[in-house]
Amino acid sequence: MGPEVAQADRFRAAQLLRAARKFFSLTELSQLLDMPAPMLSRYATGATLPSEGNARLILERLLSRDVITSLVAKAVKVYGGFYNIAGVTLDPYALALVSEYAVRRFGGHFDRVLTPEAGGISLATAVGLASGKPIVVARKQKPPIDEPILEAVYFSGPASYTMFYVARRELPKDSKVLLVDDFSIHGHTLRALVELARKAGSRVTGALVVVGVGEDWKVVDNAEALLEIRG
Repeated sequence: MGPEVAQADRFRAAQLLRAARKFFSLTELSQLLDMPAPMLSRYATGATLPSEGNARLILERLLSRDVITSLVAKAVKVYGGFYNIAGVTLDPYALALVSEYAVRRFGGHFDRVLTPEAGGISLATAVGLASGKPIVVARKQKPPIDEPILEAVYFSGPASYTMFYVARRELPKDSKVLLVDDFSIHGHTLRALVELARKAGSRVTGALVVVGVGEDWKVVDNAEALLEIRG
C-alpha cells in the first residue's frame, strides 16, 4: 500500500467513525472495534488521525456485516408492520457507511448500479459515488427520447402492473450489474430489473436491498439484505 492510499484510508476511517457515532455510543464502538473509547473519541472528533494500522482495523470492523446490520436495525423503524427505512435511505451518515460496505462486499464485480424509481435511488447514488460506477435508474414513465429503450413489466397482482424503462445505451452489452433497492418482499421489482439487464445483454452479478422480508425476494445469486426479516 502506497503512502497516498494509506493516508486516504486514515481520513476515511475517521470520517466513517464520525458517521457511526450517530448510531453507536462510544462504549458500543469500543466494544465493536476493540479499541479504547477515549482513542475513538479523538479520532471521531478529528483531534487526531488513526495510525495506518488502526485505520485498517477500523475500516475492517466498522464495515463488517454484523456492524452494518446492527446499524440498519437501529435506523429502521417499524410501525404496525410498516417498515420506515428513511433512517437509512435519507440519512447521509447511514448512506456513507452502507455504501462503503456495499463496495467492500460487491467491489470489483459490477460496473453499473441499477435501481428502480424511486425508493432505491438514494442508496444507489451513494453506492455509485463510493464505487465510481455509473447509476442507472429504471423509470416508471417512458423517457421522451429518440433512441432505443428497454422495458420490463412488474406485476403486483392479476390486473395490476408497473412498467420500467431504461435507455439501452445506459446498460451496455456485457456490463456487470449490481441491483439496488430499498425494500423487497416478493422480488417483483428485482425481477423486472433482471429482465431489463437480460434484454440489454448485461449480467446481474448481485443484489443489495436495505430490508428483505422472507426468501422470495432473492431472485438472483449473491443477493443480500442489510436487514433480513423472516416472513
